[in-house]
Amino acid sequence: MTDSGEKVDYEDLTTMRLDDDALQELLDAGGECVFNWTTRDGYPVGVVVAFVYRDGKFWTTCAEKRKRVPALRARPQSAIVINTGRKTATYKGESVVHAPGDPGFDELKEWFYADLSGLSSQPDDTYRQAFAKFLDSEHRVIIETDARLVVGFDVAKFQAFTNEAIQAGLAE
Repeated sequence: MTDSGEKVDYEDLTTMRLDDDALQELLDAGGECVFNWTTRDGYPVGVVVAFVYRDGKFWTTCAEKRKRVPALRARPQSAIVINTGRKTATYKGESVVHAPGDPGFDELKEWFYADLSGLSSQPDDTYRQAFAKFLDSEHRVIIETDARLVVGFDVAKFQAFTNEAIQAGLAE
């Protein structure tokens, strides 16, 4: 029961959602995500990768020989999970693999490698210069994922809700 005498519905977690500002903050921070795809047998698989969120899309990279590359070319359905600072967001969408030689790849890698390495915000940093150069390898692909939010969840809200529900249960 709440202070007003209403029964607490512990199964309804809709109030634990991230608000728009918290969600945007999570995306703008960049960092790491769990990138998920399916194997040819239909099993979901995920790896932790760095990402950039730009223009409403997730951008990641890997060597072309990674198993996710042919998997995504065959089955572009994918998912991205971000979990930072007790806030989590899960997205699902379609991925496109961009490879050297594709139209527009040179322009894409220019901004993406600079953003991913942090060079765009710190152009004089020698480590970031070296990292951006390191990314620009012959067999590296860039994965673009146009994803839609499935759920955003705030663990701090959930913890407060749980504590309130426990206290209400103890008071009965």
